[in-house]
Amino acid sequence: MGTAVMRSDGAMSVEAEHAERVEETLAQGFPALSFPAALESHFLAQAEGSRRRAITEAGLAAVLLFAGMVAADVLLTPDTVKFALWVRLLVFAPVVLVGLAVLNVLRIPWLTEWLIVLAGMFAVALTALILLQAEGRWAVARLVEINIIVVYTCTLARFWPAVALGVFTMAVQLGLASVLPDFTGVLAINTTLLLGAVVVFTLYGNYTLERDERMAYLLAQREQALQDALHTSHQQLARMARTDALTEVANRRHAEDFLAQTWAHAQQRQVPVALVMIDIDHFKRYNDHHGHLSGDRCLQAVARALSACSRRAGDLVARLGGEEFALIMNDIDHASALGVAQRIQASVQALGVPHGGSPGVPVVTVSVGVASMRPRPGDEALLLMKRADDALYAAKAQGRNRVCDMGSDGVIRCKPPFGEGWA
Repeated sequence: MGTAVMRSDGAMSVEAEHAERVEETLAQGFPALSFPAALESHFLAQAEGSRRRAITEAGLAAVLLFAGMVAADVLLTPDTVKFALWVRLLVFAPVVLVGLAVLNVLRIPWLTEWLIVLAGMFAVALTALILLQAEGRWAVARLVEINIIVVYTCTLARFWPAVALGVFTMAVQLGLASVLPDFTGVLAINTTLLLGAVVVFTLYGNYTLERDERMAYLLAQREQALQDALHTSHQQLARMARTDALTEVANRRHAEDFLAQTWAHAQQRQVPVALVMIDIDHFKRYNDHHGHLSGDRCLQAVARALSACSRRAGDLVARLGGEEFALIMNDIDHASALGVAQRIQASVQALGVPHGGSPGVPVVTVSVGVASMRPRPGDEALLLMKRADDALYAAKAQGRNRVCDMGSDGVIRCKPPFGEGWA
């Protein structure tokens, strides 16, 4: 089956455990027509709905079939007709109908399976009761009716409940054959042998059908597990293709695709798009002073801060490369975008990540450039990128650790940290 899927805490997922049980069962076989407990429960539960409907239909048909046997009462044992009508219509029919109602209310898979054979046993017992009331010589000939009940019941029952039905029926048959008068001297023996053959061949067919059903279930589960694993692999590959492995935010390719889609959508709806460009100040010096491992942790911390500052559905945080990040926002006015940019600048500085190589503030800071546009027909997203990049360049040129934005008038304004006013 392949390597089992593990959760982040190291435990095997429910799906992986299920798939492993399926593989083990296929390898070991199931000659006793039984799966491990959890797999057996899943097998029965999966088929419960369709089997319940089939059993309900068959149960209603059984009521009619058992009632229809009154014809044999009239022809062969007319002295039992009144008693048989009472048993068939006022005992068997109500009990079976109540059983079907219980089955559809409780919906317990194992109970559903045993109710089938209980109904068959009940029909056999009532048939025996009717035959014991007969005084005519043809009562023994009616033992063949039990074969009908066995075959009808076993077409629905699973193997082991069907075995219970077979044992019960043979016991009833032997009892009746020993007490009912047999004027031929051979009917009792022949009907018993016939029932024995019917039980054996019916159980063989029942075993074969259930074995094939269970095998089909296991193969279907294996196929589903393989498809799920393939789907998961595709999702993981797709995520890897658009995610930066270190920071777990979007990578540059995904950011470019996302900006193009956002831009086209904004053109159609005539809503503004904002782009925030972020650059970690003096990051080369940080790496030189603290080491690349610390540099990686710094990038991850900044990425988390950016994601925390942008919680709107439809926004995208991306690492463009090196120490440069971007935030793409759709349908947001310029003032709001500028507010987000200022939160980013303040949040990163508030992390308090020591920066021993900084010539200014002794903690990690960022320079931020902001631009927003309401795209017109013919405008390209490259224009927005250039404006945001120009604003970022201005922030770095004016001392870093600040936010600069380019308004719709094309003028760049920079706000230094600690609220010193506009430059």
